[in-house]
Order: sequence, then structure tokens, then C-alpha cells
Amino acid sequence: MSRDGEIDLVVRDPNNLNDHIKVAFEDVLAEPDGAHSIDCIWSNSYKCFNCCKDLCYRIMTTLCGLCIAMYWGCEFAMITFDQVWCITPTLRVFSIQLGCCQKFFTACVNCFLAPICETCALCFSRIVVNQTEMAEQLDMANRDPNGLNNGAKAEFEDLLGEPDSAHSIDCVWKNSYNCFTCGKNCCYKFMTTLCGIFIALYWGCEFAMITFNQVWCVTPHLKILFICCGWYRRCFSAIVSCCLAPLCESCGLLFSQITINKK
Repeated sequence: MSRDGEIDLVVRDPNNLNDHIKVAFEDVLAEPDGAHSIDCIWSNSYKCFNCCKDLCYRIMTTLCGLCIAMYWGCEFAMITFDQVWCITPTLRVFSIQLGCCQKFFTACVNCFLAPICETCALCFSRIVVNQTEMAEQLDMANRDPNGLNNGAKAEFEDLLGEPDSAHSIDCVWKNSYNCFTCGKNCCYKFMTTLCGIFIALYWGCEFAMITFNQVWCVTPHLKILFICCGWYRRCFSAIVSCCLAPLCESCGLLFSQITINKK
């Protein structure tokens, strides 16, 4: 696609999708030095090959190109709709549920491993790490700032590409681009108009219930677990610190001059 938003009629395969199907006369027919046909036969064979290949390809694209482009536009519109409105929110629900399991597992692991790791960390106690984070502003024009559905992006040149040796008629190629773009946009907007509000309402209620469960049920239970594990951790930490802390602090002097700044 050119910078002004129009389809490029010269370079029709900018992403090299179909480089492997470039076919020229010399890629198919070749006469070795000891077997040459009559010059006019060879010359006319070259013309017939190119003429038939170009003519047959243009007839097929003229008859079917627009319909196929419109079909693929609708197909990728439905795929994009499914990715944006169904799959991505489902994955988010799944990650939230796994987060609960992670917190329980973290509490148990911290009870037994954290004292050992904290004591061993004294070896690196002199290292300073500075990390600067930039605040992100909400962009109303960019509706996927976190790149959740980058895999669902589908442009005309990402799907269809004509190599240099096989070009359809210019008007067919241009109208195929228009049909694909129009079909994809219209189909996606039609589906979101019919279902988008209801799906957004569903996901809003779904995440409201998940948030309610997290705030009023899961978090208090986790707090009880942390309190119960805290006493065991303090006892275990005292024992580990008594035995390992002096050794780790002495080893930490080896790294006392290291400073790391991360921006």
C-alpha cells in the first residue's frame, strides 16, 4: 500500500508472499548447447508461453478475483472479531484465575524458601538497581495500546501478492483491494454493531464478578494464609539467619563496589 492509502499497482507483492511462484520462460524450458531448435520456433515458443500465461491468469482473476477478495475480507473480519471480543477477554479471565493460584503457591513457597533466599541475598546487598518507569496515557485513537491482538491484523498485502511475472488487469487488482477492504471493514462493523455492546456488557459483568470475588473472598483468605505462615517464616528465618547470615555478609563484600543503573 502506498503512503496515500491507495493500492500500489506496480509492486503487488510488497511482503514477498509469493516469491516462490515466480515463473519465467527460462525457468521452465531450456535447450542445452548440443540441442537447439530453429530460432523462430524458440522465439515464438517464448512469446506463446508468456502470452498464454498472462492471458489465462488475467481471465481467471477477472472472473474470480473480486469474489475471492471479498470472501477473504469477510473471513478475516470474523477472525478479528473473534480475537478481539471473545478470545482475548477469555484469556484475561484465565490469567486472573491463575493469579489466585499463584498467590496461594507464593505464600507456601515464601514460608520455606524466602528466609534462605533473603539470607543468601546478602551476598548482593551492595548492588544498587534504579529502574525508571514511564507513565502511559490512554490513547483513544489507538484501541490496542498493549498489543493484545497484533496477531489478528490482516491487510490486503499480507494475504494476496502477485509476483512480477504474473499481474492481473490493473482494474481487477485495484477493485480486489477495494472489495477486500470494504468487505472486511463492513463485516467487522456489522458484527460489532450487532454484538459488540452485548459482549462488552457480558465481559463487564464477568470481570465485575471476578473483581468482587477477588476483593471480598480471595484476598481475605490470602491474608489469613499469610498471617498463619508469617509465624512459621519468622521462626525459620531466625534459624537460617543465625547460621548463614554471617557467611553471606562476608561473601557480599566481594560485590560491594557494583552499581547497576537501569533506565
